[in-house]
Amino acid sequence: MKQIVTRLVVISLFLSVSALFLLDLTVTKATPQQRRSVARSSGTQVGDLFRNNCARCHGADGAGDTPLGHTYNAPDFTDSDWWRKHSDITTTRSLVSIVSHGKGGMPAFSKKLTRGEIRHLVDYVRRFRNQKP
Repeated sequence: MKQIVTRLVVISLFLSVSALFLLDLTVTKATPQQRRSVARSSGTQVGDLFRNNCARCHGADGAGDTPLGHTYNAPDFTDSDWWRKHSDITTTRSLVSIVSHGKGGMPAFSKKLTRGEIRHLVDYVRRFRNQKP
């Protein structure tokens, strides 16, 4: 009886690890469009990531109108002119690099957030474009 229970536990662990491995492969091999879809479907989670890591400087609305935003000259992500003037740094690759490694007064987040979380944040920040009346 003990051997049967042990085998069931081992099989359950193997299946669980296999499922997690396959899930990880699915997420890391996802196309940019699939990643955007995941970001949209988990918008609340990405919104929480933004509020917990970015909003103190960039503001919950992305306008950068916070005391720390003024101190560090945080950009106004709702301003379409800002996006146009800074098109050299607003590619996905550039924004991921800035969030990962920091720039100016912005700290690096690569040790605090996963690469996937950073990509979701970049997609989330893009939603602020053209929101200024």
